[in-house]
Amino acid sequence: MLANNRVPKTQTSWIKEFVSPDDLGTTLRVECTAPRHDVVPHGMDNDVLLGLVNAYISAGMPISGVLRTTSYNLLQYSSLADSGFHYSSLAESLRRFQGTIYKITDSWYDNEQYQFRSVNTSLVMKFVVVDRDRQPDAFRELKADSLLEITLDSDLTASIRGGFIRPLDLQFLRKLSQPLPRLLFRVLSEQRHPHDQPPVGSYQVSLRAWGQHLGILDDRAYRIRRTLDPAHTQLIDQGFLKSVDYLGRGEKQEVIYTFAEFALPPANPEAVSLLTQRGVSHAISVQLAAEFGHEHVKQQVAKFDALLAGGYRARNRAALLVDVIRNPSKYPESGPAAPAPDSVPRRVTPRAPEPLLEPPRTIAGARVLLTGVRLPEPLVQRAAELFVGGHVSATELIGLKQDKDSARTVTTWANREAVDNS
Repeated sequence: MLANNRVPKTQTSWIKEFVSPDDLGTTLRVECTAPRHDVVPHGMDNDVLLGLVNAYISAGMPISGVLRTTSYNLLQYSSLADSGFHYSSLAESLRRFQGTIYKITDSWYDNEQYQFRSVNTSLVMKFVVVDRDRQPDAFRELKADSLLEITLDSDLTASIRGGFIRPLDLQFLRKLSQPLPRLLFRVLSEQRHPHDQPPVGSYQVSLRAWGQHLGILDDRAYRIRRTLDPAHTQLIDQGFLKSVDYLGRGEKQEVIYTFAEFALPPANPEAVSLLTQRGVSHAISVQLAAEFGHEHVKQQVAKFDALLAGGYRARNRAALLVDVIRNPSKYPESGPAAPAPDSVPRRVTPRAPEPLLEPPRTIAGARVLLTGVRLPEPLVQRAAELFVGGHVSATELIGLKQDKDSARTVTTWANREAVDNS
C-alpha cells in the first residue's frame, strides 16, 4: 500500500518489484488494481489493515477467517482515534479493501507446502454491517457500536497464523502522528526482528527501492529523503531508532538504519491470541507476548488454566493471568490451595484461650476472635506470615503487641475472607 495521505484520482494501480533479501534470489512482484471509481489503498488504509490483523488475532484466529467486532474496537485495534472522521474513513477503507485486487507473482510463500506461489486476492472478501438501531444508512455511516462481520482472505489469515504477519505495540503506534511513521515502524520492526531469526542491529537498503517499497510516489532521491525525514525524527525521538544515515550520492544513495538497543520484537500471534481469549486486553497481550516470548506465555497459560480447573477463585481472571506470566514463581506447578467457596461471614463465640502449639489456620468466610493468645516468637512470625503473606490482607491484622516476656499477644479480629491474589 501507499504511505501517502492523499493520492491523485488517477492512481488506480501500481506495480512493485524488488529482490528478496534472502538467499533465494527471488524477484518479488506485486500488482495492485483499485476498484472501479476509486483509488488504490493508501494512508490510513495501512492502519486499518493492521487493525484487521489485530482483530483477527483477538478473535482467536479462526480458520474461517471470519471476525466480528464493533467499529469502535476496530479503530482501537488500528491505533486510530475515536472520531467522526475515522468512522467515515473506516467504511471507505473496508470497501476499498474488498474491491482492490492484488496480484502477487511468485512472491507469496506457502508455509505449509514450503514453496512460493502466485496469488490473486482481495484482502477483505466480504464485510457486513449490522446496525443496532436498524437505520437504513448503516453502510454509509458507521457508528461506534455498529457491528462488523468481516471475512478475511484465506492466504492472509494463513500468513497470520504462521507468524509471518505479527502484531505490534499499539501504545507505541499511538505516539506516532501520521500514517508514514506508523508504516515505517511496522516495516522496520520486521527488519529488526526477522521471522525465526535473531535480531539485527542495523538495516541498509537502496533509498530508491525503499521509497518504492513504502509507496512514496516520487522516486527522486532528494524527494524521498525529504518525505522520510519527519518520520525518521519521530522514530528517533520515541526511542525506536538510534540513528539514520545516508551512504553515497544522488540516485545511488542508500539509507542505513541503526536500531536502539532495546526494542521489543513483534509479538507471536498465537501467544497474543492465547491471552486475549482469556480476557487480557489486546494491548497488554501484545506487550506480554513480545516481552516474555511464545513458549513462556504458552507454559504460564497452561498453569493458569490448571489453577482454575483446580478450583482457584479469582475476582479478576485477566489480572491473575498477567500476574502468573510476570511472576511465575508465585504459582508453583501444583498451584496454591484453592480458596474455599464464599459464605456469609459470621461471628464465632471464642472459647477460653488456650496455649497454641500451631499458628491458627485460615478459614475463608469466618471471623475468629484471638484474645490473649501467647505464642512463642517463631510461631508469632509464622502467624504473621499467614495473615499478611497471602491468606488475609494486611489491613485485616489490626493489632500485634509485644509484652514484657518478649512473647507476643495477638489481639485482633481477623476477617478471613478469600483474598484475590491476582
